[in-house]
Amino acid sequence: MISTPSGTKEKDRSKFIEHRRRDIIGDIPAGSNYYDHKFDTMVHKINEGGFCVLSRSEHVIMTTLGSCISVCIFDPVAKVGGMNHFLLPEEHNADRKDSFSMRYGNNAMETLLNEVLKRGGQKTRLVLKAFGAGNVLSINADIGAKNQIFLKQYITDEGMKLDTCDLGGDFPRRVAFFPATGKAFVKLLRRAGDRNIGDQEEKYRRQIEKQHVSGDIELF
Repeated sequence: MISTPSGTKEKDRSKFIEHRRRDIIGDIPAGSNYYDHKFDTMVHKINEGGFCVLSRSEHVIMTTLGSCISVCIFDPVAKVGGMNHFLLPEEHNADRKDSFSMRYGNNAMETLLNEVLKRGGQKTRLVLKAFGAGNVLSINADIGAKNQIFLKQYITDEGMKLDTCDLGGDFPRRVAFFPATGKAFVKLLRRAGDRNIGDQEEKYRRQIEKQHVSGDIELF
């Protein structure tokens, strides 16, 4: 019979417990998933109000943005990362919890940050990247600019900073984020057919207005 030092047993047991706890808190996949031959892996596609968090995954998180913003958060040690997609800056009624709550930047950022931290991320290590906020809506209010103001203030208040950003401009974007490495790829969508992304976002904004007919939400 081979004996092992008690310290070694404790070390092995702690590794097991750490691994078990990480498994209990599983990934948060996107609502739409498909295999992409170009990336040779599964793609998690998120839309307005959606988010996705993956741990030690080779999958890709992807979205398409007009005036909306997506923030990617990545911890290079824990190998956990996620992306959100919000349309409007802030929800001022903190008591309201409904299916549209993630459309607002303050809810989307708090949720994404907390879920990354739950899976082993540490705030001091987090790498943040932000994309979108284009001026693509056919309305007078520049929602993209308001989203930028909100995001920069939120990050400052949290004591964090952006590692990379591609914000503003007049074109929509497609973003692919690799949560295992923190790499992100952006493609500007310049074709005439891609301009309907702004129309889709405006349709979604009108849905929000209809959802809250009580008039206690101030939209732009």
